[in-house]
Amino acid sequence: MRHQPEDLADALARDSKRFFGGDLFAVVIMPDGTGFHCVPAGESMDAERLSRDEMIEKLIELFGPSAFRTN
Repeated sequence: MRHQPEDLADALARDSKRFFGGDLFAVVIMPDGTGFHCVPAGESMDAERLSRDEMIEKLIELFGPSAFRTN
């Protein structure tokens, strides 16, 4: 079986429906604690810059208080 090429927009649409009900996104954390909330925009991505405080809020929104729990 040979892998067929697929463009990014088609792959995102297929996988986002299968795993996330259509709401695919990425959270990119920079070394200084700031980051980006990225969402698909056609064949590219839109990114919202997040301050350190906004990044902490986003992580808690995604993972709850356990986002910062250590073993």
